[in-house]
Amino acid sequence: MRPTLQAVAGDRGVRDGWRGCGAAGPGGRHGAGALIRCALLLLICLAAPAWAQERILRHDVDVRVLADGRLDITERIELRAEGRAFRHGIVRDLPVRYRGLGDEAVVADIQILDVLRDGRTEPWRTERIGRVLRLHSGDAGHLQVPSEPVYTLRYRTMRQVQPGVVSLEAIGSDQAVPVEQGTVTVTLPRAVPVGDLQAAGLTGASGRDFHVALSAAGSARWTLTQALAPHTGLRVRLTFPQDVVAASGSRDHVRWWLQDHAGLLLALAGLLALAVYCVLRWRHVRQPQAFGAVPEQREPPPGFSPAGLRFMRRMRHDPRGFAADLLAAAVDDHLRIRRLPTATRTGWRLERTREGAQTLPTMEQRAQLTALLPGSDDTVDLRSREHARIARACRAHELALRKRFVPAFFRAHAGSILGALLIAIATAVPALWLSWHAPVLPATALVVALMLPMLIAFAVLVRAPTAEGRRLLEQTEGLRRHLLGAAKSGRRQHDDVLPLDATRYARLLPYAVALDVEDAWTRAFAASVGPQPAVAAVAGFDWYRGLEVTDLSRFSRSMGDSLAARIAATSRPKKKAPAPQPPRG
Repeated sequence: MRPTLQAVAGDRGVRDGWRGCGAAGPGGRHGAGALIRCALLLLICLAAPAWAQERILRHDVDVRVLADGRLDITERIELRAEGRAFRHGIVRDLPVRYRGLGDEAVVADIQILDVLRDGRTEPWRTERIGRVLRLHSGDAGHLQVPSEPVYTLRYRTMRQVQPGVVSLEAIGSDQAVPVEQGTVTVTLPRAVPVGDLQAAGLTGASGRDFHVALSAAGSARWTLTQALAPHTGLRVRLTFPQDVVAASGSRDHVRWWLQDHAGLLLALAGLLALAVYCVLRWRHVRQPQAFGAVPEQREPPPGFSPAGLRFMRRMRHDPRGFAADLLAAAVDDHLRIRRLPTATRTGWRLERTREGAQTLPTMEQRAQLTALLPGSDDTVDLRSREHARIARACRAHELALRKRFVPAFFRAHAGSILGALLIAIATAVPALWLSWHAPVLPATALVVALMLPMLIAFAVLVRAPTAEGRRLLEQTEGLRRHLLGAAKSGRRQHDDVLPLDATRYARLLPYAVALDVEDAWTRAFAASVGPQPAVAAVAGFDWYRGLEVTDLSRFSRSMGDSLAARIAATSRPKKKAPAPQPPRG
């Protein structure tokens, strides 16, 4: 049977097609390569139209302005779905905070009322992402593709209407596909003359691809005149007489302000509560050292250095404790303290007098002397150029004290620290959550950040003594009361067993310095032996040289305040400002 004309033409077309691909035919030498090229060309030709077809066919927005200032918004979105941008449904970003066309700040409280697809209820969920409320429609299943579903979104907003102005992003710039057609209609609660209405709009960054129609019925309509490119929206603004919509009351403004600043207010309340709790707990844990009727201790607790007793009382290291142990080492004939007159202020020099730092009674004294003056004839001037050596000795001294006293004699009060941590967490986390998408987030984060140094300082300060530490504190308080009350009238008659002579004065002077009672102890010595003999005795101390002693009060202050201040200044020297550079010619 002869082939029909159509069959012959089709066969000829096939042969022409093979030739167009650059081959002699399916059985030709280049047939395989031609097949591959034709297949790729066919796929590209088929894919390009399909991708171009995925778009929003029409996006219509109807905005009803209610008399109380709320907006009822209905969006009708007809789209072409091909399974790429629209897989499960439509995703719409509804702006919550943005700038209007007049650069005014616009805030919206959005309530989703209904989501429909082709007139039937569609599953949906929302999430807050930055300044938008993201609406997801659909479920885990995929849309049937290709298809042209119609989505209807109904939602209500508040706070978008300002006195006489409504401004909104009607067609959002959140879609990655073009919008072929679209309209935005804003209807006021009542009729308004056209002359009292002013409408403006903006597409994209600076476009005006629309026209506006105003109606005396109190409505304005924006109609796109050409398609919107992907990620290009339409923002509209309508101005009308202020009496058309009722103004928001002061109660509403207060409620909105509290809503916007809730996170910051909670953070401030948490910081205040944390500060009050820390102060009260610190006073409760550290301050109840009213020992009552503690018997006086005429001798220091055996095996404890002056700095050790001060470290126990204050539960931290400081330069005065370091100076007290230096003074104790000098009295014990391990070093000599020399005061040197200079042009501006008195200088200090420490001289090692003998070997055998291991003979000192406590580990902190041995660590201090070994780090500061390692050789038997070493000397060091308490000057800023020696700050590295002095700072190293301070660290060694503090480390030895901590090893000995923590946690044997005192430790961090875990219950109080846990309470402070719970207060911080219970207020910081909700505060940040409430402020996460609000403009006050940086201020809230700053207030929350201030809680961290407060917690660290509280953890360092709130320490409680153990039972052994409590006994040592009682003995220390007994010694302090003895040193402080030794100068009272009538005490000399009771010191027959332990007379207050120069040897006893010098031996307990480091403890008096450590317990901040060196002035009272020196007055007691002067009252015991007489002012002139006391001055002569101090001048004869072998461990002290330099400026002549003429006033015992100045001497005691120099052994306490002055020496401690000099140690603090040399161990932590102030950074000098760089010298100004001469101007270049």
